[in-house]
Amino acid sequence: MQATPSAGPTRVTQPSRPAIQRKSGLSLPTSLAREIFRWAWAIGLAFGITLAVLLTILHPSRQDGVRLILSLGLGGLASIGLGIAALWMVDKLSIGGIRLKVAVPPFLTALVIAFNVLLIAQLMFISTEDGQLLLAFLIFGITTAALLSSSIAARMTRSIRSLVAGAMRLAEGDYSFRITEPTISGEDELSQLTHWFNQMANSVQSAFEHQKAAEHERKQVVAAVSHDLRTPLASVRAMIEAIDDGIATDPATLQRYHHAMRTELRHLTALLDDLFELSRIESGALSLERACLSIEDLISDALEGTHEQAEQAQISLIGQVDDTLPPVCIDARQIHRALANLLQNAIRHTPAGGIIFIRAARLRRENTDTRSNLDSSIMIQVIDSGEGIATSDLPHIFDRTYRGEASRHRIYAHSNDTITRGTSAGLGLAITRGIIEAHGGQITAESPLSPATVALVNRVTGMKLSTPGTLLSFTVPIDKK
Repeated sequence: MQATPSAGPTRVTQPSRPAIQRKSGLSLPTSLAREIFRWAWAIGLAFGITLAVLLTILHPSRQDGVRLILSLGLGGLASIGLGIAALWMVDKLSIGGIRLKVAVPPFLTALVIAFNVLLIAQLMFISTEDGQLLLAFLIFGITTAALLSSSIAARMTRSIRSLVAGAMRLAEGDYSFRITEPTISGEDELSQLTHWFNQMANSVQSAFEHQKAAEHERKQVVAAVSHDLRTPLASVRAMIEAIDDGIATDPATLQRYHHAMRTELRHLTALLDDLFELSRIESGALSLERACLSIEDLISDALEGTHEQAEQAQISLIGQVDDTLPPVCIDARQIHRALANLLQNAIRHTPAGGIIFIRAARLRRENTDTRSNLDSSIMIQVIDSGEGIATSDLPHIFDRTYRGEASRHRIYAHSNDTITRGTSAGLGLAITRGIIEAHGGQITAESPLSPATVALVNRVTGMKLSTPGTLLSFTVPIDKK
């Protein structure tokens, strides 16, 4: 069935003609054309000024004036021609590279001067011998100008070549390469470019080393977490298989297995929560819900939350909060987690019969102005009577997967219940540091304890510290909103 066309008027569309491309014999780039126009305009201006000055001062006859105008015009046209040729060489030719492009302008200047001097000599009607002598001097001057311009261009291109070599070395992965800067620092563009190239290389090397260290640390995290996941999973699997195979049948054993499996699952949940929290901190996705609250309430809650663990480990928990501490604007949940991490870390590393002392005080600094000797921060200290941290481990305890030699053999010292051991992948202190720094504070460690710290603990608790001990302290800004 064929469709019937409508009866309305029909518009006939003429096919568009194909665009005809005309190829010109000679085309100049727009930038080169602008440069030629500016050059011609400058030479024309110079021609007009020179002619006006000569006509005003010399008052030549009509015939001499015409000859003068023709000579100046010829010199101007020759200068424009040389300029166009030089611009074309600089823009098109790659022979000689930058050295040739840098050497052309002074050599061209010498040629323009020599050509105009020859024109003046013709106007002065000097003798043939004088003209030959003048030509010899001009040839000598042009040759000297060519040598000097080539030498200057070589010195400039030497710096450029060193920059090219440096860029190639960086591209090949040699981030330690640096360009030798001149002993006398210059203010020219090449000296500044060399300086900033080295600064860029420093930044690239630093970023690469940071990335390499982060990758190494990430592998350690994966290995540590894999180990800490494998151990409880293997334990749970063994207990489930024992129940399924009928090996464990009496109610007491079944109850003990169920309790152990719940404990291991809590440990796995805590480990996964730590991984999630650490990833949020390191990606900058940790959002703080600040509220102003009393630091005393915060410490009381932290002590109450770890009291049972400390009691099972036969460790005394003692807290002290200075009077008249102002409220702090913090994320209570995150700071509570940081405090809990520090307290659990202290419990794991303190032997039975030891003490853990937590203290909050206004941070004081030496200041010449007695009216403002109080800093706008509160310092919270967690002090334990454990055997301390090795000097070699102290700078790394806040790194991910930190596992000092001491912590490896003390981590299960108190109980077989995995709830008391916490997360052993070394993430707790790293998370604590991230939380404190997100609040604008700082966290530090001290081991062994200083005599002043030991005297403070002995005076407040009435007990005597006999071990090196460890002090972990952090600051919380008061006016941070």
